[in-house]
Amino acid sequence: MRQHQFQFESLGAAIGHLRHIRETLDATPHKDALLNIFTSGISVQEVETLLAELDKQLPGVKRVGVAGYKFYGDAGKPLVALNVLASSCTEFHILRLPCEPGGERLAAARFLDALDGMRHAKAIALFPVNPGLDVTDFLHAISERYEEIPVFGTVARPSDAQNDSFAIGQTLLSCGFVAAVYVGEALQVYMDYILGWNPIGREMSITLGERPTLGESVVSRIDGRPAVDIYKKYLGIEWDGDTIENVWMFPLMIKRNTVNICYIPVASKDGNLYFSGTIYDNEKIRFSYCTREEILDASFNGSERMTIFSPDAVFLVLCGNRVGFLQDEAHLEWDYYRNNHQELAYCHGYGEISFQNRKGGVLNSAFVAVGMREGSDSPKQTARYSIIPQKKFTPTGKIPLSYLVSHFFHEMTNELTHFQKHLESEVERKTQENVSLSLHVVQALAQAIDAKDTYTNGHSSRVAKYSVEIARRAGYTKTQLNEMYMMSLLHDVGKIGVPDEIINKPAKLTDAEYAIIKKHPAVGAEILHGIKEMPKLVTGARWHHERYDGKGYPDGLKGKNIPEEARIIAVADAYDAMTSNRSYRKELSQAVVRGEVEKGKGTQFDPNFADIMISMIDEDTEYTMKE
Repeated sequence: MRQHQFQFESLGAAIGHLRHIRETLDATPHKDALLNIFTSGISVQEVETLLAELDKQLPGVKRVGVAGYKFYGDAGKPLVALNVLASSCTEFHILRLPCEPGGERLAAARFLDALDGMRHAKAIALFPVNPGLDVTDFLHAISERYEEIPVFGTVARPSDAQNDSFAIGQTLLSCGFVAAVYVGEALQVYMDYILGWNPIGREMSITLGERPTLGESVVSRIDGRPAVDIYKKYLGIEWDGDTIENVWMFPLMIKRNTVNICYIPVASKDGNLYFSGTIYDNEKIRFSYCTREEILDASFNGSERMTIFSPDAVFLVLCGNRVGFLQDEAHLEWDYYRNNHQELAYCHGYGEISFQNRKGGVLNSAFVAVGMREGSDSPKQTARYSIIPQKKFTPTGKIPLSYLVSHFFHEMTNELTHFQKHLESEVERKTQENVSLSLHVVQALAQAIDAKDTYTNGHSSRVAKYSVEIARRAGYTKTQLNEMYMMSLLHDVGKIGVPDEIINKPAKLTDAEYAIIKKHPAVGAEILHGIKEMPKLVTGARWHHERYDGKGYPDGLKGKNIPEEARIIAVADAYDAMTSNRSYRKELSQAVVRGEVEKGKGTQFDPNFADIMISMIDEDTEYTMKE
């Protein structure tokens, strides 16, 4: 595998040099060839002219690329970077996936269909275009089948002029994904994610806003305050998106799957902060901080790891935040790698992509380095590259203020983190004690309810068991399952107010007696309404006798207007009623019970939860679930 880098400051210069690129490629024996194209300050019309010339002068050469930022040299000048990769045994497959926001999963399905037909796919270079795309969702969809394949690349920069934002394949794409898949049995790939920033301060809770049209996520509140206020509170600045230079040194950071990921807002509006990558509602956020020495140390160490890998080709994707922070010394980051690989390719974009084994995603402030080589020897393991001696800035003489501040931040953060974890542990212990106490109270109350009916003792606990299993199969979290258990245990609490002679009457109830029975959901809701610590208890008590077709009681709710937990309890309650001996009949056979649940789909029961109960019945071949 051979790599050749060409860089031009005008479209005319690039086109005029295509003949030399052709001669260079002709002089390099190869099986397949790929041209990586990165542009800045070049319009879509100009790039279309370039592609037309490539069709003429480099026919058969595949191509991929993106419109990116130019953070180095004279930023006012245009840039065309052409990087040629000639392989001995690797094939390059270019995939073009037009996609509007919301269609990422469908695009991923088409991508997977193509990938399934490629043996020995080893790496994916991905170039999304359109800031409204959920690139992280696309990456996770791919990883469901190919999690070990490293994915790298960058998102095309957004532009006020729509025709200046595009991804490059054999043709241009203004919305969607362009990818190059590297396929070869002898191809070996090493991807390294380099940061340099470290966490400072405590972790803060977040509240997400609605899915934005710019970027992948929006944070509306941090620690209960408007999200944008975090900069005024901790940095003393008003950040409105036009002064990003003020927060370059302090990106926000989350920790996901043991990996630190930095984010810098791409916009702010109405107190909200918008981010190019995905942030999840169960994650914590904190500030991060770095020094020049820490960034350059991280890059130098990465270059040493890459040297050990001994690549034939190197690709670098760097965040403009690093360039803005390092200023005149920014070139040192890629120069470390150039010392051993002069012809490497590098680019900047809207968000760096590094994703493998479900770690990473769309990043900020990051440096992604990818090495490739062809050979028949055993693949090297990435873990081997982390054992090399790590360069670390050691102060001598007059110590720089930045180093002193960084050291102070790190030590204070370690102490704060330890203290915060101690407090969280204590809160969790107290919470568990309260939950345990509440559970004992609820169980005792449920037993008191069941004791009123001599024929159905244990009804509440069985309904709770069935409800929790239905909810578990429906994807409920552990916290939600705990809530479901409490709700379903007390769904019949209103029967406390029903006379025993009515509950245990062996004959058919009169209309007046049935009217009394039908009051128990509302009575139960009134009883539980005062328990402010567990507000969802009311849900199961009041609405477990509603019907999916709207013919239930007490409120005649219909379909999805019935709270989901109540729809689950309704199925579980009916199952236990049919499989228990009652004062007026014996338990029903399993076949009859299954038929009744099937018949009630869409009328009495939510079809989805009825189907789950039917699956549980079908798995219960010995008819023992009712016990």
